[in-house]
Amino acid sequence: MLEVMVAFVLCAAVIVGPLAWRIWSDRREAKALELRADISATVNRRLDGESLVSVQVVPALPWRSGRVMLSAPHGYETLIDDVSAPVLRQVPDDYELVLKAA
Repeated sequence: MLEVMVAFVLCAAVIVGPLAWRIWSDRREAKALELRADISATVNRRLDGESLVSVQVVPALPWRSGRVMLSAPHGYETLIDDVSAPVLRQVPDDYELVLKAA
C-alpha cells in the first residue's frame, strides 16, 4: 500500500510540477509584457509618436529584480533623457531602470 502511495505522489509531482512552473512563468511574462506596453505608450506619448527609443522588460524572479531597459542609437541619447522621468514613475519597486545608448 505504501509503495502505491509513493508511486502516485511521484507521478503527480512529475505532472503537476512542470505545469505549476509553466503557469508561474507565464504570469511573470504577462506582467512584464503589460509593463512594457504601458511604458511604450508613455514613451510614445512623451515623444509625440513612435521614436528610436527601444523598451525591453525582463521579468522579475524571486532571487533577482526585474529590469526595464530603455535604449537609443548613438546620437539620440537626448530622447532617453526626455522620457526617463515619466518612465521612472511607472517602474514597480521590484524592477530597476537601465538606460543604454548603443
